[in-house]
Amino acid sequence: MRWPKTLEEKILDDQGAHVYELSGLPATSLGIFSGAHPKVLDSAKDHYTTMDLFKMHFSRICLTLTIYVYMWIVSLHESILDTVELFRILDLDVKYQLVLHSREPGPNYFLNLFNDFVSYWEVILNIPAYFWKVFRRGGSTPIGLFKCLEYIPKSNTPKSMCLILHCAPPLIKPPPKMPQPYLDSNRAVVIPDKKEVQYVLAIRNEYFTQCKSHVAAERVRLFGEIGRFITWACMVPSLTELTIYEKSGNCWAEDSDYLNSLKNAILVELVTMANTGTKEESKRFKALLPKIVLIEMSTKEKIVINDDDSVIQDVGGSSITVEEIIADYQEKARTLVVYLCDRRVRTTNYQSLVAGGEALHAGSEQFAEEFPPMPELIIGCMNNDSSRDQLEGYACVEKDEQAQNMAVVYFSRLRFGFPFFSRSLYHYSLEHPYQLPAEAGKAGKPDI
Repeated sequence: MRWPKTLEEKILDDQGAHVYELSGLPATSLGIFSGAHPKVLDSAKDHYTTMDLFKMHFSRICLTLTIYVYMWIVSLHESILDTVELFRILDLDVKYQLVLHSREPGPNYFLNLFNDFVSYWEVILNIPAYFWKVFRRGGSTPIGLFKCLEYIPKSNTPKSMCLILHCAPPLIKPPPKMPQPYLDSNRAVVIPDKKEVQYVLAIRNEYFTQCKSHVAAERVRLFGEIGRFITWACMVPSLTELTIYEKSGNCWAEDSDYLNSLKNAILVELVTMANTGTKEESKRFKALLPKIVLIEMSTKEKIVINDDDSVIQDVGGSSITVEEIIADYQEKARTLVVYLCDRRVRTTNYQSLVAGGEALHAGSEQFAEEFPPMPELIIGCMNNDSSRDQLEGYACVEKDEQAQNMAVVYFSRLRFGFPFFSRSLYHYSLEHPYQLPAEAGKAGKPDI
C-alpha cells in the first residue's frame, strides 16, 4: 500500500528535483470536463460507468492533441520570425558592404562608373559568403579580432546591456529522511535499525556531496561566461555600462574573494583574445579596450581591473602579457562599468531604501545607489535545453527621471556563445531606423 506524501515531502521533492507530483491532482481541477461533460469523473459520484471512463480518456486524448498542435504552431511561428530576422540581418550586412565599398566621385565620369561597377559586383559575388555567415547554425567564437568585428553591427549598437544568467539547480532525487524513533501499537518505543540509519546517512552524504560539486561546476561555468561576455563587450565601442544578473548570486554571494576571482576570469579572456590574432589585431584590440570597473550592488564593493596588483599566469608563453594590457588601460578615456546583481536587489536593497527615513522623489540619488540603471538591451540565452523567457526578478531604475526609455528585451533560443552575443546586437540594431556606419558617416556618404 502506498501512503500519500505529506506536504513537507512534496515541497522537498519540488525544490530539490523540480519534478512536480501530478498523481494526486483531482480530475476536475483543470476544469475541462465540467462544461461539455458535467458528470465525467465528478467527485460527488460513487460509481463510474464505462461511458464515463471512455469520455475521460477521449477528453485526455483531445487535450494532448490540442497541446501538441498548439506547441507545433508556436514553434513554427518562432521559426518563421527567426528566418525573417536572419534575412533582415543579411540585408543589413549587404547595405553595410555597399556603403563601405563606395568611393568618392572623381572628375572622370567613366572611371567613376567603372569603380562603382567593380565595387557592386564584388559585393554581389560575396553574397553567398554573407549568407553562410548569417545562416550558419551552431557557430563558435571567430578567431581573431577582425573576424569577430565582422559579426558586430556597424551602427545602432546599444550603450548599455543586461545579461540574464541562470544557475541550473541540481536535478538529483532528494535523499530519504532520517529514521526517527516511534511508538508502536503497544506504546513501546521502537528504535530504528542501525544498518538502516547508516544506509540513509550514506545516501544523504552522497546527495549533499553531489549538490556541492554541482554548485562548484556552475560557478566555474558562470565565471567563464561573465569573462567572455565582458571581453566581447569591449569590442563594441558604444557600450559603457553592463549589468549581469543571476538570481541566486552563486558567483558572488558565498565567496568572500569573488571580485578577485571575477577579475582573474576577465583577464584570462582578455589575454586569450589578444593572443589569438596577428600583431595588428592585438594593437587594435588594445586600442579598443576600456577601463573596466566591477560593482556589486548588494554589498557596494568595487574593484578596478587595471590596478597594479593584478597577477595572472600568461597563456601559452604568448607575446601579449597581462601587464601590457593593464598598462594600456591607464590612458583610456572610455570606462566600462559592470554591475553585478542578484535577487537581493529587490529585497535587501529595497528595504534599506525604504527604511532610510528620507523623503524620496523621482530624482533621488538613493535609487541609483541601490538599483542598477536601466539598460537599452536585455538579453537571455537558452539554458539546459530550455529557453529562458523570464527576467527572474531583475530590477532597475531610470538614470534620468525626465527621459523615459524603453528597453529592448531579447530572449534567444541559442546557447551562450559569440553567435548569441552577435545575434542580440543585430536584433537591437534592427529595432531602430537604419543609420550609416561610423566609417561611412565620417566621409559623408549618402543613405541607402
